[in-house]
Amino acid sequence: MSGIQMALLSAFAFPPVTNTYTSGTAATETVPSGASSCTITVDGAGGSGAFDDQTYQPGGGGGSARSVKAIAVTGGNTFTYTVAPQVAGINSPGASFAGNNGAASTVTGSPSGGSVNMSGGGGQGGQIGGGGTGGTASGGDTNTSGSAGGIFTGGVAASGAAASVAPGGGGDGSDSFFSGVGARGEISFAYT
Repeated sequence: MSGIQMALLSAFAFPPVTNTYTSGTAATETVPSGASSCTITVDGAGGSGAFDDQTYQPGGGGGSARSVKAIAVTGGNTFTYTVAPQVAGINSPGASFAGNNGAASTVTGSPSGGSVNMSGGGGQGGQIGGGGTGGTASGGDTNTSGSAGGIFTGGVAASGAAASVAPGGGGDGSDSFFSGVGARGEISFAYT
């Protein structure tokens, strides 16, 4: 191939692009024209922390899971995605309550390279006397679970996010004020 042919080929090469979403329910992602491959990353929401001013053993929420998959695509193919929202903390003076569970983020579709059915699971809410379990993932080439929370401490998400940090960090437990939120999920589509 001549230098001129190489220059023309590179001039028309698809420029890599990544679309990242922090919200959306049953939303549609359309593959851009010229893309041939997509790496999808799906992170769920963390669980929120427990509130406990009775035994003073509030567990942190579990961190969310991550699913990652690479698949061949053609411009115009579509995916349907839902991003897990932030999970509220708990404040209940004079009582003890477990935290709220984080929801899963999901992606489905049938691009040119095959079927996609991915889930990045949410972390469990913190418990009284123990942390919530980390979320689990499915449908990816790699599926990584989140870390469990501990007493007072939120679990680390599979994304690497710390307590109450997006995407997917579990919330800290509390014995005096609102427990930590479970951080929202996130989904990205990286095209080449």
